[in-house]
Amino acid sequence: AVVSTQSTGVNTGSNRKEWPYVSPCGDEMNYIRCNDLPVVFQSIIHDTSKNSRDMLSWGDEKGVLTYPLMMSQISMCPVSGRVYHPAPERQGGIGLIKSKLAIELSSSFVFGEESEAPTGIEWDNTLHQLDHKILHLLEERPALGRTDDA
Repeated sequence: AVVSTQSTGVNTGSNRKEWPYVSPCGDEMNYIRCNDLPVVFQSIIHDTSKNSRDMLSWGDEKGVLTYPLMMSQISMCPVSGRVYHPAPERQGGIGLIKSKLAIELSSSFVFGEESEAPTGIEWDNTLHQLDHKILHLLEERPALGRTDDA
């Protein structure tokens, strides 16, 4: 299931290893375990006004929940090949980009010599250098961004 609420957050309780995320709903607490991350960016919402920016939508296809798209902060995990983007801090600070959208973005990736991960992305006629600053969040959560169960 795709998490579709802004109230979802990182579990800080004693059962956080088994249930890394929580989502309060009224008087109850829902505990969440997912294959990767609770935030999955579904699509890019293009803003055509002059001074606004494109947004990533998450939670549903309607764009109810959005986060500013920052092209230079897109990161590809060299272990899993999954593509990530910063997300709201409450939800852990990192979100997974849906496979279909990641494939679309990957056609614009630029790779350096002998690099496993892209070093840049060509978007709207601009080359954005990728800084990969969010990958440390995957390293802090060893089960995330990996394809094995080790």
